[in-house]
Amino acid sequence: MNIKLPITAILATLLTACGSGANPTIQKIAGSKEAGAVIEIARMNGCLNCHRVTSSIIGPAWDLVSERYKNAPEAREFLINKVKKGGNGNWNSITGGAKMPPHEHMVSDEHIEKIVDFILSLKR
Repeated sequence: MNIKLPITAILATLLTACGSGANPTIQKIAGSKEAGAVIEIARMNGCLNCHRVTSSIIGPAWDLVSERYKNAPEAREFLINKVKKGGNGNWNSITGGAKMPPHEHMVSDEHIEKIVDFILSLKR
């Protein structure tokens, strides 16, 4: 059984819906097997209910998060903690004050780390 096709199809659909066609960095990432796996992890864990790669829904677009933290040496730990503990205030102009719920008891540490690493890779 080959699962490459479904993951690639899911990734292509998600990135197309996000308006990623004009972004060469996103196109490069979209072609990677690892990105497809991370997008699937994000979908399974409900992240895509509020976030997209290149467009904001309830939460900020991941490329905006990556841009904001691309030069911050502590960004990975900060974002992992933010996903685990939740919070608000950093993106109120986009979220209108909606809080990110804590995910530490719903999403494994391994999945959180993979998603955060993917987010940070978007602008590096």
